Amino acid sequence: MKRLFDLDNPVMRALGKLYDLMIANVLFLVCSLPVVTFGASLAGMTKVTQDIVRETGSGPAKAFFRSFRSNFRQATVLWLILAAFFVCTIFDMILIDTYLAGTVAQMLRALLVMFAVVVVAVACYMFPLLVRYDNTLIAHCRNALILAGAKLPRTVCLVALTLLPAALAYFSLASFLRISLLFSIIGFSGLNYLCSLLLRPVMAQLEKDQAPAEEQNAQA
Repeated sequence: MKRLFDLDNPVMRALGKLYDLMIANVLFLVCSLPVVTFGASLAGMTKVTQDIVRETGSGPAKAFFRSFRSNFRQATVLWLILAAFFVCTIFDMILIDTYLAGTVAQMLRALLVMFAVVVVAVACYMFPLLVRYDNTLIAHCRNALILAGAKLPRTVCLVALTLLPAALAYFSLASFLRISLLFSIIGFSGLNYLCSLLLRPVMAQLEKDQAPAEEQNAQA
């Protein structure tokens, strides 16, 4: 019985992770309400899930708000750019459906969808890079684009997880509404946690590659 409540017990550790994910999910939803703060909220949630994966950090709320504040400017700029892009994409889709038909319309729609998926793929790497490393947005974008292409199978999984709520709402709104309570409790942070798990070996490889370069610079 005593062992059951031991903090190092696998069950207690799993419950601890669930608790942290629920806290991160609630903070993400509440702090995203002004809409313009969505990017900073996503950065905060990503920091929490990265800490859970790495088994580091001093608590979900503290990690969330520290990342929210420190990454607010870059995350907000990135979010506004992404939001503007997707608004323009939706507007272009409406124009295509209104004024075009046949093969030309299908080709243009396919091109827009492909371009949107590429943007989502790059964003899947940009927010984790932004949270983890100090760099300019342009540098983050370049690195994210390289990683998205170099880690293509992993990128496909990241995009699928990221688009799952939107795809579910689009193809089966009734099913999405049935599990909406789950998303309000742990759904978004849970998906973000899976993305952080997928990115763990990528980040480990990046940091391993950076270490020799830093040692060479120190010796020089």
